[in-house]
Amino acid sequence: MNRNLLTVLLTIATCLQLQAQQVELMFSAGMGGYAMGDLKILNTNLQKQIPFTTKVTSNFPMTLQYGGYFAVHMSQIYKIGILYTYNTTGSRIAASDYSGSYHFDNVLAGHTIGMLNSFVIYKQQAFRVEIQMNLGVIVSTLKMNEEMHVADTTISTSVHYSAVGFFGEPLIEATYPWKFLKAGIFIGYLANPGGKIRNEQGDKSTSTINWSGIRFGIEIGIHQINH
Repeated sequence: MNRNLLTVLLTIATCLQLQAQQVELMFSAGMGGYAMGDLKILNTNLQKQIPFTTKVTSNFPMTLQYGGYFAVHMSQIYKIGILYTYNTTGSRIAASDYSGSYHFDNVLAGHTIGMLNSFVIYKQQAFRVEIQMNLGVIVSTLKMNEEMHVADTTISTSVHYSAVGFFGEPLIEATYPWKFLKAGIFIGYLANPGGKIRNEQGDKSTSTINWSGIRFGIEIGIHQINH
């Protein structure tokens, strides 16, 4: 009973504190580049083992990413919050001729979850430029699909893997509010040492999924000051 009462009191105190602070909820969309060094090496090694000529038609290209964050302004120059971003990319090794076709796909998805730390470095009326240092984890899923089609015969396999790794993301954000709306742009770099790839049984590989690369985009959301 005492523990439940304490939880309720802490929740009420937090809500009362937030009523005097600015909060904001932002949604973002942009582009991301991805290193994926180990997976590119795996593709090269696979090509060497295939007894016919293949081409890499896609090799983990820059793709659209989207997400957002919720933040609370702790002071005039500092805000803290939580963030989430969804990333996806992939690769394809392929071959085709009159006798049939072959392709090997890597399909990747990454869920970036972390803590936002942002400091105002320039302010002109309502316009703000902030520098962020965001930290967190990236939870990744990897699906490898292989398919060969010869005459009337098709052979296909699909294997699933996963990985978890840490990241750091220095980022510059420029925003301008209008009434309760807020819009902005951002550019930064996500540094991810890479999470080791695990199979469905939980066994680790020496290879990693590395999402490191440039990030840039636009954002829009709402902000409010409660009195």
